[in-house]
Amino acid sequence: MDDRGRVPFALLGVLLLVSSLTLAPSLTTRPPVSETTIERAVDRTTAETQTAVRDGVSTAGQRAAANPVVTPTNTTYGRALNRSTPFRDALRIRVYLQVRDRLERVGYERERVTATASLPPVTNTSSLRAAKRRVEIRPAGPNGTALRATVENVTLRVRRGDNVIERRQVSPTVVVATPVLSLHEQVSTYQARLNNGLDKPGFNRRLTARLYPMAWVRGYAQYGGVPISNVVGNRHVSLAANGALLGVQRSTFGRSDPAGRRALTEATAVTGIEDVIGGSNPSVITKKVLDQASYRPPASDIGRGNANWSSPQPNESMQVGINQTADRAFRDVAGPSKLRATTAAAYRVEARLVTDTRRLRGGKPSMPASPGSNWTLVDDRTTDTTTVRNATGTVSVPQGWHRLDGVARTVQVRYRRTAEWTNGSATRTTVTNRTASYRVGVALVGRHDSQSVAPANGISTAHDPSGSPLNGSNLADVERKAKQRLVTDAGGYSTIVASAVTGRVSTAPIEIRADRPPGLRSWVYRDLMRLRERVRNISVTVERGKIGTFETNPPGRLLQRLEARRSALENVPRTYNSTAQRARVAARIAYLDAVEKRLADQYRKRMSRQDLFDSQLQKRTGGSIRDLRRGLTARQTRVPRARPVPEGIAGPVRTRVDARPPYLTRAKLNEKQYPALNGTEHPLVTENINVFTLPYGNAASQLTSVIFATNDRTRLSTAATALRAANATIDNGRTTTVSGNATNGTSRNATTVTFQPVNATVVSRRDRLQNNVRLINGYLADQMVDVVATETTASEQESGAIVADGLDQWNTTHERAAALTDGRAARHVGTVAARRQNLSRSERDWLRLRLSARLHEERNEPRIGPQSKLVNESASATRSVAETAITTAITETTKLQAEQLAKKRLGTDMLPAGLPVAPPVMPWYATTNVWWVSVRGEYGRFAVTANQGPPSAPAGMTTYARDGDAVAIDVDDDGRDERLGTADRISFAAETGVVVVVPPKPRGVGDKDGNTVERSPGWPDAGD
Repeated sequence: MDDRGRVPFALLGVLLLVSSLTLAPSLTTRPPVSETTIERAVDRTTAETQTAVRDGVSTAGQRAAANPVVTPTNTTYGRALNRSTPFRDALRIRVYLQVRDRLERVGYERERVTATASLPPVTNTSSLRAAKRRVEIRPAGPNGTALRATVENVTLRVRRGDNVIERRQVSPTVVVATPVLSLHEQVSTYQARLNNGLDKPGFNRRLTARLYPMAWVRGYAQYGGVPISNVVGNRHVSLAANGALLGVQRSTFGRSDPAGRRALTEATAVTGIEDVIGGSNPSVITKKVLDQASYRPPASDIGRGNANWSSPQPNESMQVGINQTADRAFRDVAGPSKLRATTAAAYRVEARLVTDTRRLRGGKPSMPASPGSNWTLVDDRTTDTTTVRNATGTVSVPQGWHRLDGVARTVQVRYRRTAEWTNGSATRTTVTNRTASYRVGVALVGRHDSQSVAPANGISTAHDPSGSPLNGSNLADVERKAKQRLVTDAGGYSTIVASAVTGRVSTAPIEIRADRPPGLRSWVYRDLMRLRERVRNISVTVERGKIGTFETNPPGRLLQRLEARRSALENVPRTYNSTAQRARVAARIAYLDAVEKRLADQYRKRMSRQDLFDSQLQKRTGGSIRDLRRGLTARQTRVPRARPVPEGIAGPVRTRVDARPPYLTRAKLNEKQYPALNGTEHPLVTENINVFTLPYGNAASQLTSVIFATNDRTRLSTAATALRAANATIDNGRTTTVSGNATNGTSRNATTVTFQPVNATVVSRRDRLQNNVRLINGYLADQMVDVVATETTASEQESGAIVADGLDQWNTTHERAAALTDGRAARHVGTVAARRQNLSRSERDWLRLRLSARLHEERNEPRIGPQSKLVNESASATRSVAETAITTAITETTKLQAEQLAKKRLGTDMLPAGLPVAPPVMPWYATTNVWWVSVRGEYGRFAVTANQGPPSAPAGMTTYARDGDAVAIDVDDDGRDERLGTADRISFAAETGVVVVVPPKPRGVGDKDGNTVERSPGWPDAGD
């Protein structure tokens, strides 16, 4: 520094240089982060996010399948799920939570730069809904067997220190080989098919299709005499239901539960042995036998009670003919008086006079002149004198008439007109004369149409006395009779001609009855007999099942068929060759009219009977004819046997069904047997209602109330059949013997066991019924005596002997009652009467018809029918004896001996059952019965496993399971699970009707064990 205090410039420069070097390290800024570093961090984080999303989706899919939400709960977080798509919403929430959890472990760090990925936390319902909306899922891959998921708006943050230097949002999409959506859809489809009605594919259709062959085979076996008391039992319903369940599994998943298939095979065998040994006996009796049984019958035995029996199918055709209606219509028209009236109409002719009067000249005189102006007319009279002379010419005949006789005349009338006058004091007469000439024609005409129903087509030999095939005169005597009454009795033609001039001739028609040949009625009757057989054989083809469901009306179909063939049956010629031929045609027309009238009446009654049938079905089962028809249609609907195996992204996706229990039994199961159950449960419950258990009670009586005024009476045929069963039970039961036999290939000595199951009660009840039926038999026999005495020349004593001899071959009460109802008695009595009274063919035929008609009329009188109470009591006792016999056999014999006795059945196979399709007032062409079946079931656990899944899954598989447990997950990360919903069990309910139709015989078809309604334990709550 100089003396002026100045610093040298050089020193200042050095100082600045040193200072800058000292401060440089502390004042220099950090270099900027390169774009490459940021992008690398984002890329790496995005890649890790993709992996996290894939892993989260895989885990979420597995867990959602293992615990699917089927029904959301009304909880804070459960309300976030849409009730229409709870499973998908729960899966989306699981995806979100799993991905969010994995994103917490996603990160990148380099050169003091870090990157992270995150999703917002869930804290309440609204944030859970927002989280759900961030996730989109849908099926992917071939056939939708994979899962495509997109998680929207995953936030990526890049930081240096505490500073965020980059923020981005990505929405990664992944496709995961987990068929969770496909499995859920399949199981949902399975659930829907289990509960579908008959109008859609599923369990109900398959159940119906399985029940129909069982019911028809067993029903026809029973009808044929096989001792089956319970045509459709709950054991058959259970078997059919499980077979239907496995069928729906095959059609839905491609295969069914193998354990279920094995169980079905075993159950089929067990049910077969129940049918052989138990029949319709209580299950406790059957169980005792089954406990001893060391064999299993083949599955083919199920449904027919181990009997080699065939049956038609519901869709097979059967012939329904006019049959007895032909006889009943014949009685309406072929009686002596009615047939005489019909044939007489053909021999009645109308006749009348026809006149034609023409004035040729002249006329009547005019008034005579007055004598003067003061004269008053007192009287005016005209007299005439007629002269008749022959003339030529004819009279025009009116249309529709023909000339029998006639004349033409000239008539000259001389008139004299006289007038008498007076003037008060004198009388005078004045006269005028005049002559008039007339030409008068008179014709005697006739016509044949009269009152006959036969068309008036003209008769070629009407007035030819030799033209009749019966040596009759045709209408040759009509002219003579008509001339006598209209001409001779009127004074002759001259008188008629003279009267015609003055207009005093009557031209009104009169009826002339021609003489009929003596053999006319017999000739026409024999012709009607031939026609009756042709009409009887007219038939229509109808489906058996549709008869039972009232989808077809046989009388209406028969009426149409008869109308179509009527012209050929009437055989009306263009011109009759004789009057007898016209009489025959008239009788044919009258007979065919009567048949049509009866068929029309039957048609109307069947329609009204359908309404009664429907009301009884609704009253007793809750079903309807419409449902029954759907079941009949569903039985024929083809169903796919198996679902094709779909292709997935990793090859074919095969599924395996694992149900617990695999076979839904009616028995009570517990959690020790199947851990999936809660305590004790009934997996399957059934209700089986036989609508027309017995024709002498329940619904059938109400439908036949058209015959009986009250329900305390029933048909004689029913009582006869029940009495026969009671007699067989008593006769066989007093000493019933069964013998041992070789079994399992080992011979042993034959053994015999004898027991006496019959007690005083069954004998007493049988005796009461027998006395009631015997009285009715006697009354009907008296009615037959009256018919024989009326229709033949036999005296009352002779008629009694004829009837006694005719009925003698039926020496038991039930046999005679049966003969009195099925037509055999009438035929045999008629044969005896014909032989003793030397009756002609037509007389013998008419007697048979009259006997049948009288028996039919009297049987349908309410006061004549057997008492239903007596019939029911006897039938109940019969069943009781059979059950006692089986129980004794089980306790005292080997199983094969019990089988022998079970097959014997002690007469219970004879008990009647079913509803006649037509009531006895019309032809009985079939018997029908209906079983209304209701089924409810629930699986304790139902799982479906697919052979594809994420690598992290056990064996690379995915299992979807529904077990009824609650589904809960930790939504808000507070360490506690929040309940979202439940994995509802697979449950179902179905009902269907099965109708069986057999030919008309007293035995009928139906359950004869006295149980109208059969309910399994636990009904109606499956799973409880």
